[in-house]
Formats: sequence, structure tokens, C-alpha cells
Amino acid sequence: MPTLNKYIAIRVLISIFLAFVVITSIIMLVDFVETSRNLGSESDASMVAVLYLTFLNMPMLVEKTIPFVVLFGVMGAYFLLNRHSELIVLRASGLSVWRFLRPAIIVTALLGVLWAMAFNPLAALSQHKHKDVMNSFSVDGAVGNIKEKDIWLREGSEGGYVVIHAASANIEKHLLFDVTFYTLNITPDDNIELSTRFDAKKAELAKNGYWILTTVIENEDGNAPRKYQSISRTTTINWETLRARSQSGKSPQFWQIQAEIQKARNAGFDATRLIMHLHKLLALPLTLIAMAVIAAGASLNMAREGGTLRLLISGSALGFGVYFIDNLIGAFGETGTLPPVVAAWSVPLLVLSCGLVFLSWVEDG
Repeated sequence: MPTLNKYIAIRVLISIFLAFVVITSIIMLVDFVETSRNLGSESDASMVAVLYLTFLNMPMLVEKTIPFVVLFGVMGAYFLLNRHSELIVLRASGLSVWRFLRPAIIVTALLGVLWAMAFNPLAALSQHKHKDVMNSFSVDGAVGNIKEKDIWLREGSEGGYVVIHAASANIEKHLLFDVTFYTLNITPDDNIELSTRFDAKKAELAKNGYWILTTVIENEDGNAPRKYQSISRTTTINWETLRARSQSGKSPQFWQIQAEIQKARNAGFDATRLIMHLHKLLALPLTLIAMAVIAAGASLNMAREGGTLRLLISGSALGFGVYFIDNLIGAFGETGTLPPVVAAWSVPLLVLSCGLVFLSWVEDG
């Protein structure tokens, strides 16, 4: 890499790192206050524990703001280069804006790849640990008393499938409460009919592939209800599957998404949200490149006109605008209104195109 590219790349990296530190500090401060409020004064969690929870939750929160980090980082780097007249010297020597924008594009593209492949798995593991630690605190100081609400599970077979619904669950102890098992059969003419229904006060998922149901009422078509104190049912659901299915708002790490998509499809669940999450991570390098192009165009233009305040306001407006539109289109993708591929890639492509047009206008008039 030529010396000029190395110099600009290092300046961009330093600026992105400083933006990362500032934004992360703000996020952690807000999350620390929010975690303290959620645990409440009656919880047995100490300030050290709250700080630990904040650190565990930080990677997932920072992952959502990485476009802001790149936007402000690249903007700051080029603004300082322009303010110190370094870019003026480069342009006077015959170099175009595309020549000294290349290092920023390379740096942000590599950052996007590294973030999706390495930092995202770390964030997912940290989020799972955060959930475990949160579940260890309760108002009465007991362990594992926080319950998930309204759990739906499904497992399929060639002849039909079983739908499981629980009013609440203690995932850490592998327990479902007020649970109903619906056994559905597929008839030869491809219709679905209810075969049996089990209502139980409690269902425990044993490690050897069994549900142990307690206080059970069995209802079967054409027969009177039968009551059992305890029965067992075979299942293909394991502890990890139970944990993953209960975390509907959580997303698996990058290297496990394809497997989770296949598991969801095999069980008959809609995998649109997982597919959307996969494409969002794949499109992350393009998103960061688009942010770098817009940041460069804004900083060059504003530095010429003189107006640091306008630079900051413009950068903030651009960042929040892109973030809002990206989340809006992403919501359409998760609900299936738009194809996940379109929802994940359209905003980065649009932002990159607008950035290139704006930068060309700044450069060539």
C-alpha cells in the first residue's frame, strides 16, 4: 500500500476509534441508568453487578450504532485533513477526491466484514450471558424466578406435527407452565386434523429427549377426557432449542443463522426474520461504505464553506435519517411485506448511490 494510502487509512482508523469510544461511552451510561432502574431498589444486585450487566449488554447495543460510528469517524478524519490543508495539497498535486477516498472505503469495508464475522458472534454470546445474569436477580433475591411469557413451540414429522403453547416458562430450569400439547395429523388428502390434546400444569424437558408432564388431562376425539398425575412424551426439542425458540426477540450469531433458518423451516416456523437478519449482516460492509462516502462528501463540502456546527448537524441528520429509513424498511422485511433481500440491500445501495452523486457534484460541480 502506498504511503499516502497508509497515512489516510491510519487517520480514518484513529478517528473511527475515537467515535467508537465516545458513542460507546454514551450508550453505556444510558444503559447503566436503565439497568439500575429495571432491577429496582429491592433487588439484591450491587452496583458492580449492574456495571457487569452494562458491559454484557454493550456489544449488542453498539452493533446497532456502528453506522453512526463510521459516519462520524470518517467525517472527522476528512474534516481534520481538510482543516490542516492536507487535502488542499493533495488536490493541488493533481489527485482527485476518489484517490484519497479509497483508503476510507477499504477500511470501512474490512470493518464491516470483521464486525459481521467476529464481533456479531461475540455480541450474541454476550447477550445470552446478559440474559442469564438478569434471570439470576429477582425482587425476592431468588435465582431463576424470572419467567418467559407466552411460549410457542412446534416440532414436525412425516405424519404430522405437535404444537406446544405455554402461558409462561422458566427457561433456565427447562420448565413450561400451564402448557397445552396439540397433536395434529396430516390426512391422505393433505388436510390437517386434531388427534389429541394434552393440558398440563407443568412440563419439564428432560435431557434425554422427553417431556415430563404433571397433572395432565388428555382429550381425544370420540373419547372421554382422561386424567394422569404424570406422563412422558418423546420430543426432538433439546435444551438449546428451547432456549433459542423462547428468545423470539434475539438473533443468533452470524455463523449459526443458516442452521437456525433450517431448524425453523423443519419445524414449520416462518424464517423470514432470520433471513432478514442474515442479509442485514451480509449488507453491513456496503452500508459502512455508503456511510463513508456520505461522510466524505459532507466534510469536504462543509469544510470549504467553513462551518463546523453545520457539519455536525448535517452528519447527525444524515445518520438519523438513514437509521430511521433502514429500520422502517427492515420492519417491512421482517413481516414479509418486502422480500428480505430487497429490504436489507435497498437502503445501503440507495444511500451509496446518493453519496456518490453528491460527491461527484462536490468534486466536479
